[in-house]
Amino acid sequence: MLVKRILTLSVLVVLTACTNFIVGEGQGLLDDAVKNGATKHRIYVATTRAFSEDPQEFFSGERSPDLSLAYVDVSVPPKGVHKPGKIELPASGKTNPLKHFAIDKPLVFNSDSIFRQNINNALLSKTSDHQDILVFVHGYNVSFSDAVLRITQFVHDSEFKGVPVLFSWASRGKTVDYLYDINSALQSRDNLVKLGGILEQTNARGFDVLAHSMGNLVTIEAFRQIVKQGNGSANTRLRRLIMASPDIDVDLFEAQLADFNDIKRLFYVLVSDDDKALAASTRIAGGISRVGTTDPNRLAELGLNVVDLSAIDDPGTINHSKFADSPEIVQLIGRSIQEGNTLSARNPQSLATNTTTDIIRGVAEIPVQIIGGASGAIITLGQQ
Repeated sequence: MLVKRILTLSVLVVLTACTNFIVGEGQGLLDDAVKNGATKHRIYVATTRAFSEDPQEFFSGERSPDLSLAYVDVSVPPKGVHKPGKIELPASGKTNPLKHFAIDKPLVFNSDSIFRQNINNALLSKTSDHQDILVFVHGYNVSFSDAVLRITQFVHDSEFKGVPVLFSWASRGKTVDYLYDINSALQSRDNLVKLGGILEQTNARGFDVLAHSMGNLVTIEAFRQIVKQGNGSANTRLRRLIMASPDIDVDLFEAQLADFNDIKRLFYVLVSDDDKALAASTRIAGGISRVGTTDPNRLAELGLNVVDLSAIDDPGTINHSKFADSPEIVQLIGRSIQEGNTLSARNPQSLATNTTTDIIRGVAEIPVQIIGGASGAIITLGQQ
């Protein structure tokens, strides 16, 4: 029966990125593309993946007990070629950085301190209002290069101007390895806590965390560990945790939230009732709803800010990555991060006048309804 369910998942979940995309296009090639209109982004990386024997992938889908630290440069095609919400890749043959995303070979650091100093240097290169860090935690069925491409696309399309950091746990990037990926996510939580400690020692003005799909499981578990260790004060610079399409058992999630108390006001849960990937996960999980498809009212009653994207069109096929695939939503999130806007789930009056409403309307003509209550808030985007 379990095999049958996994096979069902493999049929229903459609890949939205290119697994085993070539890593290592060469710095000179990327720099030449920048001279001709491409944009280069430096992505800092913390990963629990083992090194790959395949030079095309660099980090594999197998687990390592250690945390590897690195950075990688990625170029995005020039304006007019790159379309917001898209990751342009070659159908076959060699990558052309003027037409496709191109990834350079990562540079690996041999110590936490050197990694931290590099991030501090990157922060110093920013203007004072952009000395922030965005941590992205990817989801299930994602190879290393898939994860690098996704964070780069999000950073570029959201116009994030701070320092991006990718936490990449050991997903095998295969639909049939759902159970392996769950255990890999859980196995990596101590190292996500470690990354948090490293970043806390940087000179960042503030932190935002964006987790997608199963990445929310390791993120919530890491936060719980920090709180249980009595290190909750380490989150004083946390501005928001954006939970996009969380692939977490909703009953488990309710139990996890008991440890967070007031920090829940910083949680923004992006849900969509047409998410086909989470529908498949629900079937594998014995019919228990995933957080990303749960009734927004139930989540708001837990004291969370819930953003309902059910009415937003997704150019993809499974409605699982609206946070990045929808140009309007990725720009909305980016504007909110850049301008430091935070909806208060504890103050309904502020919800009615908060500038986030203006940001939504300024990005695109998206109908918006914001409902605040004694517990959480429900932000509905699109026409219901």
